[in-house]
Amino acid sequence: MGKRGNGEGTIRENKPRGRWEGRLTVDTDDGGRPVRKMVTGPTRAAVVKRMRELRDAADEGRQPARADLTVSRFLTEWLDDVLPGTVAASTEQQYRDVVRLYVIPHLGRKRLRTLQARDVARMLRELDDEGRSANTRRLARSVLRRALRWAEAEGIVARNVAALANGVKVGRSEGRTLTPDQARQLLAHLEGDRLEAAYTVALSLGLRRGELLALTWDDLTLDATPPRLTVHRTLSRVKGPGLVLSDTKTAGSRRTVHLPSPVVAALRAHRARQAEERLVAGPEWTERPLGADLVFRTPWGTPTDPDNFRNHCYRVTEEAGIGRWSPHEMRHSAASLLIAQGVPLKLVSETLGHASIRITSDVYGHLLDDAGAVAADAMTEALWGASPT
Repeated sequence: MGKRGNGEGTIRENKPRGRWEGRLTVDTDDGGRPVRKMVTGPTRAAVVKRMRELRDAADEGRQPARADLTVSRFLTEWLDDVLPGTVAASTEQQYRDVVRLYVIPHLGRKRLRTLQARDVARMLRELDDEGRSANTRRLARSVLRRALRWAEAEGIVARNVAALANGVKVGRSEGRTLTPDQARQLLAHLEGDRLEAAYTVALSLGLRRGELLALTWDDLTLDATPPRLTVHRTLSRVKGPGLVLSDTKTAGSRRTVHLPSPVVAALRAHRARQAEERLVAGPEWTERPLGADLVFRTPWGTPTDPDNFRNHCYRVTEEAGIGRWSPHEMRHSAASLLIAQGVPLKLVSETLGHASIRITSDVYGHLLDDAGAVAADAMTEALWGASPT
């Protein structure tokens, strides 16, 4: 006969099956009927412990993970039911790839309820042994941590073990940047090119490739004083849907920046060139690709594919005689040129759309030594009236 302890529910020993079983009422359904759960264990103490966990979870409104729920099944459900709509389509696809390629192969068979920080640490070591980059290992932990953060908030797990596991150190590469002479050489080579304005904007404002290609004419106020450009969307290629427009990832990415007069001139010339292309294309012209009046399009009015723009960048930079450069290096160069001209780091951060000034400092801090020297010289002249020697 079952025994009933202090709030333990009913516990009995099932001798034929060599185990202990416990039953506990944890809630009532919509009809007022009791909802009971059963747990099993090798000893009475193990069953008592598990039933107390169930009772605590019920009192707090939590629903602990099922005993048979694996990490693979949990992540699949999270990707399908929870993640969509919370991140950009391209980010969602990246998360799916990270889970499929790196997390599930190493942790998929583990039961979610028994997953521990050391399991996550082991996954990271194994990925390292496989030759995966530090950034890939960082992404694997980051995606798992995000999924478990939701599970913790829902009471499915008691703690986020991915957050407890040590992070991955990712060294920041200083990267290369165009010199002012190289930038001028590139712009001179591009004079008259149908995408001349795209490179002018990229080098002047440091827009990300997707942000640049997502610009619409409504985002530009060329006749305002001062003229401005607003960034709030990005263009990307996603497996399945293809090219998609989506909101930028963070609030910091959504920004309005002032336009230098040469950029305004380049954009006005581009608008006139685009009107000519519309006439040449005739009925083949796409008026509002992806529902937007895009600034940078193909000669038929369709969106400019980010991969095609990257390849175009490779080609024109080589043709300009400055070597092979990517759109990301255009952005990197814009930041470096701004800092070299003494623009405050906070303004550089806002122009680039970084989430915080700390990111800008981490990436471009090595360029601040010269700026510090300029500040020291300025203070020498201000306080002592002496020009730096």
